[in-house]
Amino acid sequence: MGSPAYDRLVGTFVASVTTGHRLVNRWSDGRLEIRLPRGGRGIWIHTLGQRSGLWRRIPLVSVADTADPRVWIIAGSNGGQERLPGWVHNVRAHPHGRIEVARSTWAVTFDEVTGTERERCYAQLCRPWPMYRTYERKAGRPIPVFACIPLRTP
Repeated sequence: MGSPAYDRLVGTFVASVTTGHRLVNRWSDGRLEIRLPRGGRGIWIHTLGQRSGLWRRIPLVSVADTADPRVWIIAGSNGGQERLPGWVHNVRAHPHGRIEVARSTWAVTFDEVTGTERERCYAQLCRPWPMYRTYERKAGRPIPVFACIPLRTP
């Protein structure tokens, strides 16, 4: 299960990595991107804030779905903290947004997957980033998984 000390430590780390990712992205004008072995990539999601009504741009690890490579899979791990990341609340409240992959942006619907579909998608995410399994144990909660389904062909 999660602990306050773990959550503080990981929360600081996640915030630092996110800030670094934003700076590199801005500095390189989006030319530098994160690529992980076994198909993982850094993507950006754009979500509408549930309470603020403002658009948020968040970097996440993702994989293209093997069943449909136009669909990108993301997880609300928050680095294994007990609380969900804010973007999960945003996409549950407002499931339409955008994603950026390799300097291309398109509109998507964020569809939370459950049951056997969640397990299939989660296994794909764990291939390039096995830490998701550790995050889930540390958090003591299921990690929500979403399919980013394009509203047009990217």
